[in-house]
Amino acid sequence: MRFGRRKAACAKGFARLTAFLCIASLPLAGSYAAKKAAEPKGTSIPLPATVKTRNFASFSDVKPRILELLEDGSPRSIEIASRLLHRSNPSSYSDNEKVLLQVCSLLTEFCWPSSRVSWDAPEIKTSNYYTNVLLSVRNGIYDEPLSSEFIATLLPCVCLFSAPKETAFYGSAEAALEKLLARKSNSTIANYLMGVLLNRQGRNGKALDYLRRAAAADASNRDIQGLQMRVCTALARFDDALAIGEKLLATDPQNMTALELCCDAYYFKGDMAKAGDLAARILMLDSRNYKYVLIRAESSMDGGDYVKASTLLDAYSRGGAGNREKQYFLLRARLQSEWNKSDASAAETLGQALLAYPDDSEIQLAAAKVASNGNMKLAGKTALEFARLVLRKDAANREAVQVCIAELAKEGSYEEAYQLSSSFVKQGLLKTLPAGGPTGVPAAASKAGLSGGLSAGDAGFLHTHIDICVALGKFDEATSLATRLYNTDRTDTEARKSYIKVLVATGRKADAQDMIASLMADADASLKSFLYYEQSFLYTDDKTVVAQLRSSLTQNPRNTDALTRLYEVYYNKQDWKKAQYYLKQVVALNPTNKKALAMSKKLDKIINN
Repeated sequence: MRFGRRKAACAKGFARLTAFLCIASLPLAGSYAAKKAAEPKGTSIPLPATVKTRNFASFSDVKPRILELLEDGSPRSIEIASRLLHRSNPSSYSDNEKVLLQVCSLLTEFCWPSSRVSWDAPEIKTSNYYTNVLLSVRNGIYDEPLSSEFIATLLPCVCLFSAPKETAFYGSAEAALEKLLARKSNSTIANYLMGVLLNRQGRNGKALDYLRRAAAADASNRDIQGLQMRVCTALARFDDALAIGEKLLATDPQNMTALELCCDAYYFKGDMAKAGDLAARILMLDSRNYKYVLIRAESSMDGGDYVKASTLLDAYSRGGAGNREKQYFLLRARLQSEWNKSDASAAETLGQALLAYPDDSEIQLAAAKVASNGNMKLAGKTALEFARLVLRKDAANREAVQVCIAELAKEGSYEEAYQLSSSFVKQGLLKTLPAGGPTGVPAAASKAGLSGGLSAGDAGFLHTHIDICVALGKFDEATSLATRLYNTDRTDTEARKSYIKVLVATGRKADAQDMIASLMADADASLKSFLYYEQSFLYTDDKTVVAQLRSSLTQNPRNTDALTRLYEVYYNKQDWKKAQYYLKQVVALNPTNKKALAMSKKLDKIINN
């Protein structure tokens, strides 16, 4: 049983993406007094204590080439601009040159954190519009531009990084960036900031267009590439995200952003082997990155390395106990169910998960599976109740439908189970199943996915449908489906079992006996138990029937089908004590089975009267 895996195209997977930068924000304020109150100590732009003015600076004394470079705004352009502005004698700087060097520092610091500020910005001793805006941006305050000059319009938009949680200025910032791009469409920084803004708003399709323009002007920019990867992942364009990420890792193998985003992309694609490898590389660089501890654990579990998965989950529990994610509970329960073979332990873990996430569909679905597999209630609910909770929110959830069908079949509600099952079978699953001829497909058909694209999980769905059809006497439908599955892969154990069930149910005793005899010698205990059980239907005298059923229980004492049939044999002979003996075992193995509980109640009444 597997649960907790995220599907590649699932929108829920995208909620796992974190914010692009995490810089503490400050509240918006319009007045100088509010700005002064919010001004941090040690600001890198010392200003005189006198009231600041709104005087505009004129960059007429600055070389046009420097202004062009700043309008492009890429890290390389900013660095060249800073070199052109550099003076060996600090006293020879003009006030405008000092302002522009501060602009260079601010843009690099906030917009391009992957780049380094390699120049000194001299102290500014005069006050003007630009120095005020620089101070406001550092304090996370968006000032409406009072000038149409490019830099004056650009600078307030840097609040996207200095106040990342603030959204009130988004409309103004977008309008400002549109004006800048109308004047200079190839500006690296304006395109990038527009991409950041649109990504924050969830408008990722448009964001990608602007980021591509920014990348076209600065192809090696790691900050642009990182955001491109996030946007592509949010759009489920995983291959595009990986193409960018693999290039980044080829030149910088320890680039944590690229490692994490590539790992996420492989995870959402469902390629757990590659996701696990990248998670291992991430953990070598940062062993306390607990998100990737969980991905590494899931990858290990998928690969059958339960020991490693257990070790990783223990490490997460010790280190991240104060922040246990939903995924931790799902993986721990899966480990307990699959490896420890303890549905009771898995149920206990999921009970804790339900306290933390009472309305979460993934947790409810996992609880439904464990409750169904262990024939138990979990947190006071049956598997059927949990599955129906999931279906209320997602009527097309196939795994929840499968649990519903299995539970309805267990309690004998075959008509309801058939209605639910047949819609899925006829609308989707049959399209992926080969028609199959009289001699069938060669036995080399894949075990992981049957020939024609039918997955092992879907095959299990079809086998359950066959059982329901047999129970309802819909033998033509059961025969057609079982024959197609058997002819698809005659070495598949479940296909053989379904085919034998149909042979027995339709009275083809000779064919059934021949097939049972051919399989019996090499069968394991579980299959032998099944074969003896089915063989019991080929005889009419009670003595032989009972002998076959006891042979079935010798191979598997927990075979509820054999136990139920023995109950029926002795019930029909009115041997109430022996009937009760076998029925009690059925109830003990499946205490939530309504049909078995009703039979037990009826039998108790007979015995006690």
